[in-house]
Amino acid sequence: MQSDALFAQLHREAEALGGARLFTISVQDPDVGLARRAYSSDHTAYPLSVPKPIQQDAWSRRVLIEGKPFIANTTAEFAPYFFDHAQINALGCHSAINLPVLDGGQVIGTVNILDVENHFTPDRVTALQDLLAAQHVALVAAMRAVPVGGSVAEARLARLRVRMVEAGVDLVALAPGAHLRWLHGFAPMPDERPCLALIGHRTAGWLMPALNGEEVAAHSDWAQWRWADDQGPAAALAEALAALGDIGTVSLDETMRADHALLLLDALPAAGRMFASETVGHLRLCKDATEISALRENARIADLAQQALRAAIRPGQTERQVAEAARAAFKAEGAVPEFTIIASGPNGAFPHHHTGDRVIAEGDILVCDIGARKDGYYSDITRMAACGPAPEGYAEVHAVVEAAVQAALAVIRPGIPARDVDAAARAVIATAGYGDFFTHRTGHGVGQEIHEPPYISGTSDVILAPGMVFSVEPGIYLPGRFGIRLEELAVVTETGCEILSSLPRDLHIA
Repeated sequence: MQSDALFAQLHREAEALGGARLFTISVQDPDVGLARRAYSSDHTAYPLSVPKPIQQDAWSRRVLIEGKPFIANTTAEFAPYFFDHAQINALGCHSAINLPVLDGGQVIGTVNILDVENHFTPDRVTALQDLLAAQHVALVAAMRAVPVGGSVAEARLARLRVRMVEAGVDLVALAPGAHLRWLHGFAPMPDERPCLALIGHRTAGWLMPALNGEEVAAHSDWAQWRWADDQGPAAALAEALAALGDIGTVSLDETMRADHALLLLDALPAAGRMFASETVGHLRLCKDATEISALRENARIADLAQQALRAAIRPGQTERQVAEAARAAFKAEGAVPEFTIIASGPNGAFPHHHTGDRVIAEGDILVCDIGARKDGYYSDITRMAACGPAPEGYAEVHAVVEAAVQAALAVIRPGIPARDVDAAARAVIATAGYGDFFTHRTGHGVGQEIHEPPYISGTSDVILAPGMVFSVEPGIYLPGRFGIRLEELAVVTETGCEILSSLPRDLHIA
């Protein structure tokens, strides 16, 4: 029997056992992180094309990961677990049973029945379980025959749609940039022409300048509402918004050009507004294993680049020449250099010094803050070097900064506010009498951007969670003398943190 025929037969038999306002069957692909509908009794209201992400929410853990049935007899019982509960209620469904189907101890999908309130009595639940048990072999074969597949981008889009419902958002509007690259894996070329990704609960597409339409179509199967230079974007935008449906609240990319943002907001005068930091940005906060692996590889390359620039330090070299050694090392590993701050002598007292042609002299201290990008992710590391013996008093200040790094790393763990990390580093430096010379936050998130949330500052209310990645980089800057900054990238783990670099923080003497 073909999969669709078996699923339809199960639907009829489930109805005969007491009714089914909505009957669906989902199959899942744990490698991609998606559960996809393979059968729906109402293709119009509840189509096959909307997958559910397998994430760490209570419902996913219970049903899709642990393989335990979920039974709820009222809307109040199941609403906290179903991101699309309002849509389900509109279909007249106020109770639910989700029965996982296991094969060899692994969950391969679920049979889901939604019905009127208080309709899953113990006898009915037993009858449904007996029905699936009698058809188990055929059901497993039919579910295994359903092509699952999918991609990281599709899984992230599914997670975004769950987040949109949680945040009360009807439309996410993204400009070409980091949010879009994370979500889709592709971002069109940005210019003065309005080009926006518009993501609704059912539809995703592009407000697209016509001259870029075919190229973008080669990278994306999303719909396009194209506009030409001699027409302007207004009509295409109106068509897009009509296709996306009712929009009560829009989540706007905070990096979008102001003129593009106003074009969209003027077309939605009654809509509520929030930034994409609450939708896409919320999802980007905690990196998955693939992202952390990419960051770990970038950290390895940055360690090599630090070693390469150290080999170039000697009297008579300029800051720019030392920086070029780091850039060459990055390029040799396939990374794109993004910044190489080499601040020698008194220039080290400027935290964001612009590397220049100052000639390095015997006794100079160098702040070496470098980073590059590979496979869409960044590195960021700061170490200290000296050209010959360090000046008097340097060792004492270096020890204070090192103690601040250690204090910050020691408090990192899930559940604490980011501001506590900043406070731990700042307390060490203030107690040593250098509080006025620590002039910046303790750190910033690193991922597809070199500066992204979470920001490790004294005002940050972000609660740390596993997968967050950020810098820990306290510093002391003494005008006219030198500056010291020591920087690690830390990954929050289940119990503490992992440092990505393996390069010691000791002063390197060239």
